Amino acid sequence: MSVSTELYNEIQTAETEPVMHKSTYFEVIFAVLFITLLVWTGFYLLNPATLPIKQVRIEGEFRHLSTDILQDLVRPKVTGGFFNIDVTAVRNTLLTEPWVSDASVHRVWPDSLQVFVTEQVAIARWKDSGLLNRSSQIFMPDRSSFPIDLPKLEGPEGSQLLIMDKYFYLQKQLEQLTMQVSVLRLDDRRAWMFENGEGLQVVIGRKDFDERVARFIELMPGSLGTNIKDAEMIDMRYPNGFAVRWKAGVMEIRQESGVL
Repeated sequence: MSVSTELYNEIQTAETEPVMHKSTYFEVIFAVLFITLLVWTGFYLLNPATLPIKQVRIEGEFRHLSTDILQDLVRPKVTGGFFNIDVTAVRNTLLTEPWVSDASVHRVWPDSLQVFVTEQVAIARWKDSGLLNRSSQIFMPDRSSFPIDLPKLEGPEGSQLLIMDKYFYLQKQLEQLTMQVSVLRLDDRRAWMFENGEGLQVVIGRKDFDERVARFIELMPGSLGTNIKDAEMIDMRYPNGFAVRWKAGVMEIRQESGVL
């Protein structure tokens, strides 16, 4: 390599080095400023005073709830700004109300929350303390809010789904007799009993539920007819028939009239 070429390369290196150092310097400054801006923006947006929530709109079809009750319930949780409010906490608070089946909470720009609430639908009473929804789940609102004229289902814990299925089956079958189920009970011995709206108790027992219900429906119109109103209990556990316990005073009347 000639002397002139080496000298030229040294001059070129000397001229480019300051330019490279200057470019790197500006890149570092830009990166620092960008990160600082991001951090400042984050703190600003997460500040509760930035875009505070001013309105909570609650929607849903209610029979046992009201928007006022739900507003009072969530108000203590609506404390942040638009970006940092804990919508999960708001939803969880709504779910503590027994009549709330589900809830969804959404931010609406720039200062609102949109809340959709689904109310529980009670299908039956569970024992004396709770209600059952369509999914056979127990919920326990205040007893004063229990709907009237609901059937009462009773049984061991964990048997709600089984009893609910039997209730729907039984009620469908009893439509032939224009009879309503007011109580369906499964006791600890796994024996079934139901009661109609007039207080008649029908003992089904531990086995052959469907067959005994079918026999009850087949035999009652011809065997008892209108006299069924005088029966207190009918026992369907007999292989080919049934036993009747009459209401107090009815047996004496029947003995006197010669009709047993």
